[in-house]
Amino acid sequence: MENRLHDFVPDDLYRAVVLQSPDWLWVFDETGSPVGLSPEPNYGSALFRWVYESDLLPLQQACRRLLQEREPFTMTFRAVLPDGALVWLEGQGYPLAGKSSGWQAALTAKDITAFKKQKERLTRLAYYDPLTQLPNRRLFQDRFIQSLHMAKRYHHKLAVIYLDLDDFKRINDTYGHATGDELLTMAASRLSHSIREPDTVCRMGGDEFVVLVQQFEHREDVAKIVDRIAQTLNQPFELNGQTMSITSSIGVSCYPEDGHEIDALLQCADTAMYASKQQGKNHFRFFSNP
Repeated sequence: MENRLHDFVPDDLYRAVVLQSPDWLWVFDETGSPVGLSPEPNYGSALFRWVYESDLLPLQQACRRLLQEREPFTMTFRAVLPDGALVWLEGQGYPLAGKSSGWQAALTAKDITAFKKQKERLTRLAYYDPLTQLPNRRLFQDRFIQSLHMAKRYHHKLAVIYLDLDDFKRINDTYGHATGDELLTMAASRLSHSIREPDTVCRMGGDEFVVLVQQFEHREDVAKIVDRIAQTLNQPFELNGQTMSITSSIGVSCYPEDGHEIDALLQCADTAMYASKQQGKNHFRFFSNP
């Protein structure tokens, strides 16, 4: 025999219990209009009123299938509270037998905002440099693999730009590591604003950075990007009342001419960078086979 809580608990007591629950609950009737039961201050309000715009259509479609085809679902979506706060909810929709001839359905949801924020924090720790907030080596490798797959499939070219800041050790020794870290952060910001939208800049470690350049026709196109990077970094930095100037040594390798895998292309770009440094710093070179 089906156990229905309403058959044993008065409506006012049932409502009081529901409103004390930290979970969200909506009940659907055969008209398809969901009405909220909890938590306050959402009692008696329509579910779809609160759902974040880009998550609304998938949820509406799932609810429609639930009502019409009795198809349960589990879905993560966002809701906007009256104060503007955004919360993540993990919802489960399931059918209910109605007291009358029609059918009902319910959607329960748990607030998983804290879990989502923790997951995002761990993702940033895993894939982003904590000082500059740039992608780190691991994320660079992931993006490179994806870009290389597309380049091989559609016969595109790729370039790897490897650079470091000339005489950066002198900055640390003269002004201290805190100032050096601030300079790295500012340089990273300039790098991010000097590349194209589809390209990626990452911090490899220390004062070394790498840029992945996607889809170009000629080496001259890459040279223009390198020139823009160099000019951006050559502009004076204002730090703690001090004006500092730095230069960079840059090396470039290209796919497919210089290699077909990430390690080979990074090594070629690194070799070209050290060649430009030996040339007198504040230079750039394309890799060339001996």
